[in-house]
Amino acid sequence: MELRRPHQSEEGLVRLWAEKAVELCADIDDEEALAEYREPVEKILESLNHDRRVVVLGGSHSGKSTLLASLGGAPVIARAAMEGHYTCWRFICRDDDASHSRFIPTPTLYGLELVDTADLGHEKVRHTCEQLLEGADAVLGVLDARCVEISPVWDLVTKEPQERRSAWVLIVTQVNRLDARESIALKEHLRQLNHTLGVDDVRTFICPDVADASVVNAIRARVQELLEGEHGLSASLRVLAERTMDLVQRADRVLSAREGVSRMYNGFMAGIEQEIDNFLHSQMIGLSEYARGVQQTLIQTLESLLTEVRRSLGWALLPGTLLRLELMGGMVDKELYRLMDTALQHMQEEADKQFTVQCESHWKHVRPRMKKTLECEIGDFPEDALQAELQTLRERLGRQMFESLAAMGVRGRLFSIFVAHTGWMQSCVICVCLFLILAGVLGSLGHDTPAVVCVLLAIVTWGAGCVTQHIVSRNICASVQALVHEMCTACEKQFHATLESLIVSRVAAYRQLYTTPRRKVARREVELRPLQDRQKTIYTRLRILLQHL
Repeated sequence: MELRRPHQSEEGLVRLWAEKAVELCADIDDEEALAEYREPVEKILESLNHDRRVVVLGGSHSGKSTLLASLGGAPVIARAAMEGHYTCWRFICRDDDASHSRFIPTPTLYGLELVDTADLGHEKVRHTCEQLLEGADAVLGVLDARCVEISPVWDLVTKEPQERRSAWVLIVTQVNRLDARESIALKEHLRQLNHTLGVDDVRTFICPDVADASVVNAIRARVQELLEGEHGLSASLRVLAERTMDLVQRADRVLSAREGVSRMYNGFMAGIEQEIDNFLHSQMIGLSEYARGVQQTLIQTLESLLTEVRRSLGWALLPGTLLRLELMGGMVDKELYRLMDTALQHMQEEADKQFTVQCESHWKHVRPRMKKTLECEIGDFPEDALQAELQTLRERLGRQMFESLAAMGVRGRLFSIFVAHTGWMQSCVICVCLFLILAGVLGSLGHDTPAVVCVLLAIVTWGAGCVTQHIVSRNICASVQALVHEMCTACEKQFHATLESLIVSRVAAYRQLYTTPRRKVARREVELRPLQDRQKTIYTRLRILLQHL
């Protein structure tokens, strides 16, 4: 049998999950709710960080070092000279106690601290030993049989509280130095001493020879029992596991409360989202009427467009008119887009002003509720951010509306309307030019009458062309007007879809203003789930450990 620190594997597991429980509490970050349960766990963990201490006390030459060497299986203890009031033998020496620490080359003693003391008869040594006893797991009081009544060990053992005496073992040595009569009377004498001093509850061993293997094994078994017994490491581990279990259960209640709050927060944000959805539905109610208004606005822009067409065509048939006809289709297409975009922007700005007023009213209604329920201050209504987003949506609306018209081939059909009349205009201009040239030739040859006739024919032809151009201009304007009406009717569904997309995007822009509280609620939920999983894992492991402790 070897003296060793007990329950090393169990201790490692219990400490592991206890430390994980403390880390969990730190991550939960609720000092007020968990401090009462966390502090006992931390204190026990701190106590387990120290080696299990076995202290040997006794008078001079009572055999303390020899007994300690026999128990630990390290003869170096018995041979070493004492420096100071005590010596702490450890498998690993501690830097913070280097003056009293010595190394034991015995791996089985890892985690134990064997304390060899000087002569307890000295007052300073006795005072030092009293301090050592405060953290001792097992105390071996060595009594010299030759002067057992006056051993200084009795003073310390009688001062110990009743509950601390269970860690004591009295060992009577030097019995082989007594004669036969004294040896026989020793046991009864010890019983009377224990009764007189009130220490009957302390286990006593009579050791004729500290090198006797059977007696040393019995003492070692008792020390091992004290290290892992009712008041030893086993009890400490059991208490640690129980206190940790209490801590984990308390953490579970805190996390459950947070989960309830998180559900409430989610419900609150879901209510806000529902209010915004209702806001969207109210915007959709007048969508059809709004779409018809947009179509009417586009048609109303035609008057300005047709006026520009009439001005460009003019009242007289000239070569420049032919050149303008080649470019008129593209010009009308661009002017149509400009007029349409201007009208839409103005119309949409008015609609956005009403929308902004409604959003601000809802924001002011939500803000105090948000502060009270989520403890989240969302500030004043961010009108600038919303207006910037609405401006982007208005620009997109203009592009999408014109794209719907362009998909119907407006540009090509406009070109065809204007180019269709260039043939007769060219013929008319050529005839006028030919008559004038012919008149010039005849006049130069002296044929005045035919020359005058040619000039008159040129004038008549040009006049007829101007009258025809005036009629054609009206027909062109009518064709453009009919084309725009046709396009607006054909693109009615596209207009409706575009405006519906605009309203959805506009409400989404307002919904986006609640990103900060939404992220706060989502972050709470994301952070809560891993904490709950860790709590369940720790709780399960501790339950299994408690069944084995």
